[in-house]
Amino acid sequence: MEHRPGRKLGIWAIVLLISGVTLNVGAVALQISRFEPLYFAGDSMLPTLGDGDELLLRKDPAQVRRGDVVGYHSVAWQRPYLSVGRVVAVEGDHIAYAKGDATLTLNGQPLDEPYVLGGGAGDPGLSFAVSVPKGRVFVLGDNRGNSEDSRYFPELQYGTLAVSDVAGVSVPWENTLMLTCGVASWVGSLALPVALGLGIAARVARRKQPVPAGPVWGAVHLEDS
Repeated sequence: MEHRPGRKLGIWAIVLLISGVTLNVGAVALQISRFEPLYFAGDSMLPTLGDGDELLLRKDPAQVRRGDVVGYHSVAWQRPYLSVGRVVAVEGDHIAYAKGDATLTLNGQPLDEPYVLGGGAGDPGLSFAVSVPKGRVFVLGDNRGNSEDSRYFPELQYGTLAVSDVAGVSVPWENTLMLTCGVASWVGSLALPVALGLGIAARVARRKQPVPAGPVWGAVHLEDS
């Protein structure tokens, strides 16, 4: 069976076009569904985050752990906008601070917090003792002296925040899944111009196909007698 010139090029062009579009759309959809970039405003998270710093949130509140920097909304705290804080205790933990202590205590043990600004874990001296209920977390800012956090809402579930209020957990920009999405998008973008080139080549090949000779209608054929 004889194939038309450029047929294989045309098939490859279609395959690459579909693959390129699929990779691009899939990568973008995955990034949107799993990650959210956020610009931080204020100084409540110094020295970890400064005003204008950008962070990447992974939308997976079910996996909130101690030490995680999280983005959260809280209607109870009158925070309909996205705020940022650090989880220092999760459900079942007992977190406490007594004015004058050098550190917070977590489940009866001193809590090491190298991320706190100036080492002032208890600034500005607000005492508290909280057993974190199920499905909730205790959130503080790294700049304890200038952070409105769980310590200021003791009348609302002991100042704890519902895990469902957590919009996402901060992850490094070089997160493996994020990099995979980026590579997939790059490969997809590369496939599109290649598909275009193959499509043009296929069209040119078809145009160069020689036209088969056919009978000349109306011609008179003379036979020798």
